[in-house]
Amino acid sequence: MPLSARYIAALDIARKAGALARSFFAQREVLEVEHKGAQDLVSRADRAVEELIRGHLAAAFPSDAFFGEETSAAFAGDLNHVWVVDPIDGTHNFLRGVRYYCVSIAYLENGVREIGVIYDPEHDELFHGRRGEGAWVERTGGDVRLKASDCAELSQAFVGVGHNDRRPDPRVLALRHALMDAGVATRNMGAGALQLAYVAAGRLDGFIELSLNAWDAMAGLLLIEEAGGYTAPFPGPDGMLVPAAVLGAAKGIGEALRKIVGAW
Repeated sequence: MPLSARYIAALDIARKAGALARSFFAQREVLEVEHKGAQDLVSRADRAVEELIRGHLAAAFPSDAFFGEETSAAFAGDLNHVWVVDPIDGTHNFLRGVRYYCVSIAYLENGVREIGVIYDPEHDELFHGRRGEGAWVERTGGDVRLKASDCAELSQAFVGVGHNDRRPDPRVLALRHALMDAGVATRNMGAGALQLAYVAAGRLDGFIELSLNAWDAMAGLLLIEEAGGYTAPFPGPDGMLVPAAVLGAAKGIGEALRKIVGAW
């Protein structure tokens, strides 16, 4: 199957998945919630949305592998042609009624990001891109091309800094101190994939997380690249199946942020 067919399918499937996620969001008070660990939540919504995405992709592209958050532990597929999916990124926000979550779908061939789609169902914004063809956001009125910001000074930068709440990490505090010392304004909005899309759209000047899974990072990093931004190498040396540091930013501050992070 050509990449164009996969791209069209990813756009359609992301919207279907987002519609299902939003229907669960409306009834979140009655969802059964499980704790995979401290501050690590999963609900029937996460699993149902991933099942929808996986089913549609398997029907359309049966030879492609599928690496999704909720089924990653059982992954045994081929990484040469693989879909990398987070059905609901920002689960904690989602379950608390905070309207900042998304569906993230990426497609990789031979380790190269080729397609990235991130759908924000609460704001009906479909961020999407294909390698070499630019990045876009589809909303009411049509597609608008994405462009990373022109920020060139850390003292003027507005940067997302993600972290999970599952265990204390002194590196996060050190990173925040270093960014504050450089005059950077920071936020953590609780959904790494959507914050990466915001970097591509120029709404954030950068996003950093010291340990992020591939399903949160792959689609957003492609969008930033296609929007003319800067991305540090990802995944890490241990490969796609292991969380690693992620950095996406405006080109003018990319290297300066990379030196502060010090992970590469």
